[in-house]
Formats: sequence, C-alpha cells, structure tokens
Amino acid sequence: MLPLQVPGGPELLIIILIYGIFALLPVVAALVALYLLYKIRGDVKRIADALDARDGS
Repeated sequence: MLPLQVPGGPELLIIILIYGIFALLPVVAALVALYLLYKIRGDVKRIADALDARDGS
C-alpha cells in the first residue's frame, strides 16, 4: 500500500492560485456586470436628456 503524498512547496502554491482564480471569477463577473449596468444607465439618461432638449426647443 502506497502512502498518500501531500503536495507541498510549488505544487501547493500552484493549486492554491488556480483555486483562487476560479473562486474570484464570479466576483469579477458581478463587478463587470454592475459597471456595465451603471454605464448603460448613464448613457440612457444622456440620450433622454438630449431628446428632451431637442423636443423642448
């Protein structure tokens, strides 16, 4: 029966980094989505203001 090897050193660091990157993906995706929604909201407001200015004069 072979003893189980516990990874250590560089292997453990690589495993932790890979898991960390995959764990942060949903957080990054949510932040990007919030930023894009905020940007779209600002664009829609600017378009609405331009239409109001055009129709008002």
